[in-house]
Amino acid sequence: MSISVSIIEDDQNIVDQLITIFGASSLCRIQGIAVNGEAAQQLIVSHPTDVFLVDLGLPDADGVDLVEQIKRHDPHAHILVLSTFGDAKHITRSIAAGARGYLLKDEINNDLIKKIVALHNGGSPLSPAVGRVIVDSLSNQTPGSVCQVPEANVAEMYQLSPNEVVTFKHLCAGLPITTIAAMMCISPHTVNQYLRHLYRKLNVHSRAMAVAKAQKIGFNYEH
Repeated sequence: MSISVSIIEDDQNIVDQLITIFGASSLCRIQGIAVNGEAAQQLIVSHPTDVFLVDLGLPDADGVDLVEQIKRHDPHAHILVLSTFGDAKHITRSIAAGARGYLLKDEINNDLIKKIVALHNGGSPLSPAVGRVIVDSLSNQTPGSVCQVPEANVAEMYQLSPNEVVTFKHLCAGLPITTIAAMMCISPHTVNQYLRHLYRKLNVHSRAMAVAKAQKIGFNYEH
């Protein structure tokens, strides 16, 4: 089954380019196209879609607001930003709003199909320049000045259940399994079940890796 893709973009040249790219592939199909904010809002609520391609620079809407609206309407939708903006502010706002990929428009080519498939399968395609901005932003932070991300955002980002979020916090705080079980009023066996699900969703394989992931994303696990 092909991946359904909705396009939110006001530049007709970019739209035509995307139509050509998708028309040459059997892996993706265009579900809908919106060229302004009003049409985008209608598209979001009326056309269930696997992947949304969102332009940030619409004439009558903030693309980041549309990203947030997509995630509220369908938390499972995948969002890929296509933008001319490559600065840290636009990138971080988009990711915080729910985008899981960010590509610059001058890099749109036939490889876009592969990147959409990767996004649909859980990946986070980024333009090299965007990746550098993110790394530079992180490296410029002073020690201990990690931006704290709310639990709800972490839960949405990795599709964690409430119990998995609590387990994540206790695990990163260094508590042993038996203590976690006692605090959550469950058995150690159940804690281990939560941990297996947690490790799989975070794509880690140990407590140390989970702590490193928490620090990387700014998850506040202090009690």
